[in-house]
Amino acid sequence: MMISKKVLASVRNGVCAIGYLTVPLTEYRKNPRAPYHQVVGTGFLVRPTTAITNRHVIEGLVDSRASLGFPTSQFFLSFVVPDRDLQLRNTIRMIRYFTALSSPSKDIGFVEFKIVHEAHFEDIRPLRIAKSLRLRVSQEVAVCGYPYGTSMLTRGSRIYRWGPVVQSGSISAISPFDTSTTPDEVLLDVRTAGGMSGAPIFCPHTGEVIAIHYAGWEATTALGIPLTRAQVSKWLTAYDQLLASSEPLQGMG
Repeated sequence: MMISKKVLASVRNGVCAIGYLTVPLTEYRKNPRAPYHQVVGTGFLVRPTTAITNRHVIEGLVDSRASLGFPTSQFFLSFVVPDRDLQLRNTIRMIRYFTALSSPSKDIGFVEFKIVHEAHFEDIRPLRIAKSLRLRVSQEVAVCGYPYGTSMLTRGSRIYRWGPVVQSGSISAISPFDTSTTPDEVLLDVRTAGGMSGAPIFCPHTGEVIAIHYAGWEATTALGIPLTRAQVSKWLTAYDQLLASSEPLQGMG
């Protein structure tokens, strides 16, 4: 299927790579083509400074810090967007806060960052979530994320390509049954790999997000959690309550 240039840009620009720096930010800036930003998973904007992702992506960040011992000030996400002259702009932002839903049945989390240069975010906007779900088996879908994380971005010891990967496919099944009006999972005929967790699953014709990728079966079938605008808004309300009563991550004030 062909995705229009406008739809593709609106989705891709709002998708971010979530991970950590293996060196301090000052060192990273000296050589941004070195693979210092290790991508753990994917996220996408649901508000100007809030990205949705999976709980296990956040847990992966925490586990990486525990095993490697770097400070929380090295948790970062990045957006890759062509500028007005079609030159690459990699906007990297420190993660100031993160949390996950308390419900163990929903692999959902959020990360927060701060916009410093407004001009860098002129073309980086929140994705549109579907108002309602009318999912059907064989429906065309697309996914935009970072399969294999940093590995697919590097060649040797340097970054050789930038940005997420877009894949097209279809809905192959719906749980708990194909005609469910309140589905709890969608199965996709899309290749999947670690690093794609947290990627938006969207309608290729409109760009509306219908689900978030969270797992896969043997790299051949992707699994997604269905999303609606009302559901995400409800989660964000709970997230804001936590945010209001919490301090930023240590070292990220």
